[in-house]
Amino acid sequence: MSQKGEFSYKPQDVNCEANINEFIFNLLLSKNAFVQLVVVNSVSNDSDGNPLVDVTPMISGFSADGSKIPNSPVYNIPVWRLQAGNSAVVMDPVVGDIGPMICMDRDITNARAEKKESLPASMRTHSKSDGIYLGGVLNKTPTQYAKFSGDGIELVTPLSVSIKAEGKISLNAPDVEINGNLSQSGGNSTFDGSLSASGEVSGKGINLSTHVHGGVESGGSNTQGPQQ
Repeated sequence: MSQKGEFSYKPQDVNCEANINEFIFNLLLSKNAFVQLVVVNSVSNDSDGNPLVDVTPMISGFSADGSKIPNSPVYNIPVWRLQAGNSAVVMDPVVGDIGPMICMDRDITNARAEKKESLPASMRTHSKSDGIYLGGVLNKTPTQYAKFSGDGIELVTPLSVSIKAEGKISLNAPDVEINGNLSQSGGNSTFDGSLSASGEVSGKGINLSTHVHGGVESGGSNTQGPQQ
C-alpha cells in the first residue's frame, strides 16, 4: 500500500533542467484524463433508451504531501454496447460494477445530442465528463453467461430463457436433445418422419396403446372409433 508522501516531488525532480522539464510535463499531463478505472454508482437511460451511468474513479488523487484526495462522481456517462444497426447484445451494467472508462479528446456534448459531426461544446480536453464506460473488469464470477470455447458454446442461467421471433426459428443439427418437459401452446405440430415414444401417447383422453373399439362384427365391417 502506498504511504503518505510517496507521491510528493523528490529532490532529483528539480536538480537539473531536464528533470525539471520532465516534472512539469508529468504534472501537466496528470491533469488530463485518458482511461479511468471506475465503479458504477447508478444506472439510468437517455431519451432513446440507451444506458447511462454515474461513476466514481477508483484511483484517488493526492496532494503535494501525498495525502489522499477523494474523487467526485461523474454523471450521465454513456455505456459502450456491442451493436450494428438495429442488432445489439444488450447487457447493461448494474450498480457496483467495476470497469474502464475512456475519456474523449474533446467535449462530446453536442455530438451526443445531435448524433452527427458537431463542433465541441467547449474548449475542455481529456475530461472525465466526456467519458464512455466500456464494461466490467475485476468483478465477481458470473452465474449467467455465454461461454465460447474450443469445446463449443455454452449458455448458462439460473433463471429462464426467452426466445422471440417474428419469423420462424430453425434448429439445424443431426440430433436435437431436450431434457425436461415439453409443452406447446397454440399451433400444430408436423413431423416429417417417424415418431416413437417409450411412454404412453394419448389424444383427447384416449391412450394409443390400450384403447378399444366398439361395434365389432365379423366379416367385412369397419370398427367404430376408438374408445377410452
